[in-house]
Amino acid sequence: MTPTAISHQIRLLEEITGQALFRRRPRPIALTEAGERLFPVLRDGLDRFAATVAGLRADANQGPLVVAATTAFASRWLVPRLAKLKQDIDLELQIEASETPANLRSSAADFAVRYRRTPIPDLECNELARDRFIPVMSPALLMSGSVNAVEDLAQHTLIHFRWKRPALDPPTWERYISEARAIEPGAAKIEVTRGLRLSEEAHAIDAALAGQGVALVSNVLVQHELNSGALVRPLDFAIEGLCFYVAYLSDAPRRGAIERFLLWARDEMADTAEGSCRFRS
Repeated sequence: MTPTAISHQIRLLEEITGQALFRRRPRPIALTEAGERLFPVLRDGLDRFAATVAGLRADANQGPLVVAATTAFASRWLVPRLAKLKQDIDLELQIEASETPANLRSSAADFAVRYRRTPIPDLECNELARDRFIPVMSPALLMSGSVNAVEDLAQHTLIHFRWKRPALDPPTWERYISEARAIEPGAAKIEVTRGLRLSEEAHAIDAALAGQGVALVSNVLVQHELNSGALVRPLDFAIEGLCFYVAYLSDAPRRGAIERFLLWARDEMADTAEGSCRFRS
């Protein structure tokens, strides 16, 4: 506060008490009797307030870091890595999964993992990974009918999921086949309206793991399954997706812990085939 603002508050307090709180002449300035009675009450009250705030901040820093993320990212990428996160950098997460983006200014979330095309205005927003949508299937299903070209998908059930985000070009089988045929115009046509339809991308991955067909999903979300061999990628062709961003307020109380998570997650994402974004601090 400026000296003028402080003088105004003192005059206001003197009007409320009806008494002068300072002897202003001759200098040096000194408290009046009323001021001496009021000062320790204000001092002790502010000290207790500061101590309580410090205690609340300490409690918050000792608890888990709260992250808001989409259901698919939470279940397929974050949850399987919680133990590794604790082991690597001694950090615990509390995950709030929802398809509705959390408002970081009013929610309990310390930060969010957002999936979108561009950074979020008014937030610290760091690119984590840009994904691509690839066909995946179980190894057993692939053995039952090899897939060497796009038209070979016709012999398998196509697994669809509902794209819930506004987009001009959602990652559907229709788009995948169309872009693939643009590269291989001689490829046979495939009926893409058939197949298994699910509401969630995570469920489409589960269906592929169960050998129920071929799913078109984010390579980031099936990173672990591809590395372990639980799923295989029968075709090299992929279509572009969006970008995962780690977003938080510039004055986030636990910014240090958030940035530790960010660096750790970036290292984990380095194993994702295709599409690691340049990291911006």
